[in-house]
Amino acid sequence: MNSKAKLCLAIGGYSCAGNKAENQDAFAAHTPINHELVTKGAVAVLADGVSSASKAAEAAQMAVTQFISEYYATPEMWSTKKSAGKVLNSLNQWLYSQASVLETNTAGELNNLDPDLRPDDRSNTERHAELVSASQQSGAYDYNAEQYQQWLTTFTALIIKSTTGFVFHVGDSRLSLFQQQKLTPITKDHNQKQGRNNIVLTRALGADSRLKVDVHQLDLQENDLYMLSCDGVHDFISKKALHDILLTLPSKPDNRALEKISKVIIEQALAVGSDDNVSCLLISVNQLPTKQLEEIERELLSKTIPPALKIGQKIDGYKVLKVLHASTRSHLYLVQHQNREQEPPLVLKTPSVNFADDSIYLQGFIREAWVGERIDHANIMRIKTPQHNSQFLYHLCEHIDGQTLSDWMHDNPKPSIEQVRDIVKQLVCALRAFQRLELVHRDFHPDNIMINANGQVKLIDYGTVWVAALAEKQDTLIETMPQGSLDYIAPETLHTLKATYQSDLFSLGIICYQLLCGELPFKPFSYKNMQQVIGRSQQQQNFALWQYRSIKQFRPELPLWLDLMLAHATAPDVTNRYDAYSELLTDLTTPNIAAVEAYQQQPLLQRNPVKFWQTTSLLLFIALIAALLH
Repeated sequence: MNSKAKLCLAIGGYSCAGNKAENQDAFAAHTPINHELVTKGAVAVLADGVSSASKAAEAAQMAVTQFISEYYATPEMWSTKKSAGKVLNSLNQWLYSQASVLETNTAGELNNLDPDLRPDDRSNTERHAELVSASQQSGAYDYNAEQYQQWLTTFTALIIKSTTGFVFHVGDSRLSLFQQQKLTPITKDHNQKQGRNNIVLTRALGADSRLKVDVHQLDLQENDLYMLSCDGVHDFISKKALHDILLTLPSKPDNRALEKISKVIIEQALAVGSDDNVSCLLISVNQLPTKQLEEIERELLSKTIPPALKIGQKIDGYKVLKVLHASTRSHLYLVQHQNREQEPPLVLKTPSVNFADDSIYLQGFIREAWVGERIDHANIMRIKTPQHNSQFLYHLCEHIDGQTLSDWMHDNPKPSIEQVRDIVKQLVCALRAFQRLELVHRDFHPDNIMINANGQVKLIDYGTVWVAALAEKQDTLIETMPQGSLDYIAPETLHTLKATYQSDLFSLGIICYQLLCGELPFKPFSYKNMQQVIGRSQQQQNFALWQYRSIKQFRPELPLWLDLMLAHATAPDVTNRYDAYSELLTDLTTPNIAAVEAYQQQPLLQRNPVKFWQTTSLLLFIALIAALLH
């Protein structure tokens, strides 16, 4: 197999009105030719407008065109499911909002109710919801209510990214797979029988403000053939007839061959009595991306890691003004381009030559540049997109004139709660920006945070960032060890090697604790400790190594509500941790009196086990002495 193979698809379809006056079906497909094929994949969509709806054709056309357009406009870092889900929800809301209720006025005329002009009336959406609610009692929607203008359509989409297929389905259009001469439906028709001969939809785009979408994830194989069809096709033509037609396709067909076969399928459906619009779209997986491990490593090693640089030396026109940092992992230099002296200096970051053979580290270094070039936030360091392809491996970052948060804590051993609040609020802003883009930092600790003289905080170093979109790619090296600094890694990450935004929240809780007292809430972690817990299943998770130490041990003057907030943020079991950054901020900003009262009502054994056993031991000792004296 060719190790350099790329995703190669053929797509072709055919649609016609059939025996109806208007074609209310629509399909569309798009295969990018640039980097979007890697980050977003190829998309094929088919929609069948609900014939009893007044705007069936418009709804179907809107669904396929807008879905594709808006899907490719979502952030590159979003996963396929999040991107498609956001677009479908927005599309559904738009279609649903177009429903116009008609009401007979006192003169017997019909007027469109405008909620803006008639503030005392219920909105169109509310009235439409009543129709949906009433019809749902029978398990189906009454799409024949003539007093409603409706934009309703079925929707089935296949997104092919790397070696995975993602299916999003609403209604009774259908996706089927023809594989190894066998035709298998992938989606389930959302309809039900009413009476003897009537079949009605139970789901459609635009039918309800709350959209329920069936989502499937498929492992693709080369030579798979996928068929999107409307009910005017698959409800009439037999499975055997479809099978026989698809067998006539050549191996690895091109677009034209698929168009011809689609037309044959449509003609066959009409020949056997289809009385509906007829549409068919075929997608052939002619080749999948199949990079081998050796090739991935070779690509990572294709650029040269620069040697340690000295002041005055140049690399690609950038002159070293100052050596900012040098460690076994990386080197940082303050640089100025020789032809752009009027611009602010930048920071040039290079990997250490010690990691020249570490493919996981180099993959993270490249990922850091990819993330930094795509995120723009006041509390996150920006990485500059290089203006040319260099033979050297490095990236250019904005220069932050300040100190690490570790150094700041050394200079401010006992900050006020207000100072800590200000820093944590900014860190939450940065982490929320990551969360919105489906990023998890995974190495959130004070040395990866900068703070300037004005108190502005910036998050740096994205080498370990988990990116949802990149995690779906075939050519990503698998990490076998947890990423991050041991004392700040969440227990679930050590146990399972997986991290979520709540893992970053755990790290944030530790930083907040450390800001206030200069200590860690748990005893320092060791490599030996890590070996005891790494790779455990959820059922085997052990939290014995994370025993919270009250911050009042180090700063007795701090209030109990703050101690409880920190314990909640750093709870080893993720189910006992804050669910959202906003909850943490609320409890940091406003004392949670309810939490304090609940804590004080607990038995001493639960509130302070150490103090309980110390007290118990003392009482037993006193009792023993008393017994001996008597």
